[in-house]
Amino acid sequence: MELDARLALLTLVAASLFLWPILAYGRPGYIQDSAAYYKGGHMAVAYVLDKVEPARAVPPAAGPGASPHPAGAGAAEIRGARSVAYSLAAFIFGAPNAKMWLLCAFQALATGFLGAATLLLFANQERKLWRKLAVLAVASPVAFVACLAIPDIFAGLVVLAIALVAVTYERMSAGVRTVTILIAAAGIAFHASHLPIALAMTLAAIGWLAFDAWRRAPVPRQQWAWVIAPFVLGAAATVASNFVAFGGASLTGKRYPLTLARSVAEGPGKWYLEKNCDHLKYAICEVYPHSVPSSINEFLWGSNGIKERATPEQMDRIRAEESEVVLAATRAYPLVELNRFALNFARQLVRFEPGAAVLDSRIVLDPQGTPQLEPASYDRFWTTLVHWLTIISVSISVLVLFRRFLADGSSRPLIWLIVV
Repeated sequence: MELDARLALLTLVAASLFLWPILAYGRPGYIQDSAAYYKGGHMAVAYVLDKVEPARAVPPAAGPGASPHPAGAGAAEIRGARSVAYSLAAFIFGAPNAKMWLLCAFQALATGFLGAATLLLFANQERKLWRKLAVLAVASPVAFVACLAIPDIFAGLVVLAIALVAVTYERMSAGVRTVTILIAAAGIAFHASHLPIALAMTLAAIGWLAFDAWRRAPVPRQQWAWVIAPFVLGAAATVASNFVAFGGASLTGKRYPLTLARSVAEGPGKWYLEKNCDHLKYAICEVYPHSVPSSINEFLWGSNGIKERATPEQMDRIRAEESEVVLAATRAYPLVELNRFALNFARQLVRFEPGAAVLDSRIVLDPQGTPQLEPASYDRFWTTLVHWLTIISVSISVLVLFRRFLADGSSRPLIWLIVV
C-alpha cells in the first residue's frame, strides 16, 4: 500500500465522517481538562516567545485549571501539569476562539488515516470502503471520541498503529509506515497513560514477531526497528518536552497522581492511608494525616485537594511514592481491588453513552480572553442512537471477526494482537 491519492482521499472521507458530532451539536466535547490543556499550551508558547523575543511574548492564560509553567514560575514551584505535547497541540489547533475545532479535525485526520489504511490492507472490495467508514462513524463511539478535546482517541490509535506495523510491514510502503509511526509516537507523548499501553503493545508485537520468525522465516532486521520505533520516539518526545518545560529529563513529568486518586476513590487507598498514616512517612500522609478526600475530583483538584494543599516538593514525593502506596493498598485489600476491577470492567462494557459528561458543557472566553467551561444542554437523540447502534455493531463484529479469524490467515495476527 502506497502513500498515494487513493489513501489520501479515503483519509479525508473518513475524517469528514468522523467529524459529524461537531456538526450535529455545534461544538466538540469538553471536560475541565480541555480548557486546562489549552491554557497550558498558551503558557508554553508564551514562555518560548519570551525567550526568543521578549517584547512580543504572548500574555499567558490564567484561571482555574491552568497548567503551571516555567514562564511564570520556576520548575521547582510547579505542583502539577498535564502533557506538554498535547497542551501545545491544543493551543496550536485551538481555533476558533479556543474552542479547539481544529484540534478535533487533527484527531479525525489521524483516526481517518489509520482507519483507511486498515481497510485498504484487509478489505476484500475497495469500492465499498466508504460504506464501512460510514458504519464505523455512526455505529461506534469513534466519531464522538475523535471529537473530544482531550487525547483519549490516541490510546486506540497507538494500539492499532503498532499492530499494523507488526503484521503488515511488508505490505506497507515506507511512507505509510512513517505516517503510522508518527501518529503512534504523538499519541504516546500526548498522555502519560499511553506510555505503558505502548510498552505493553510493543512487547506483544515483539512476541508475535519472535513467534513468526520461529514458525516461518527470520524477520527482517528493519521490521524490528520499525515496531519499536513508536515507543522509542514517543518516549523520547516525552522526555524532551518534560526537560524543556520542567528542567529535568523524565517520562512522567509533573503529572497528577491519577492512579492513587482512583485507588482512594474506590476505597482501598483511602482505607489504607487513614488506617496507617499515623506511622507511615509518605508525603500524602503529611498532607492528609487523618482524613483523605473520597472522590477523584476532590482528591486532586478540590478546594481541599492536593493541588491546593500540597507543596511542590510534596507533590514530587507523592508522584514518586504513588506506585508504592497503591501496591500497599492493593495488598491490604486484595479482594476489594479485584471486585472493583471486575465491576468497573463490566460497567464500562455495558454502561456507556457517547457524549455523556462531555457534551453538557461548552467553552466560552471570559473578559480576559481565557477559556472557561459553562454548562450547556444537548439533544440526546444522537447519543442514544449511537449507543444502541454500537451495541448492535459490536455484537455483529464479534461474530464476523471470529469467523474471519478462523477463515482468513492474513488478518489473524492483527486480530490476535489487538484483542490480546
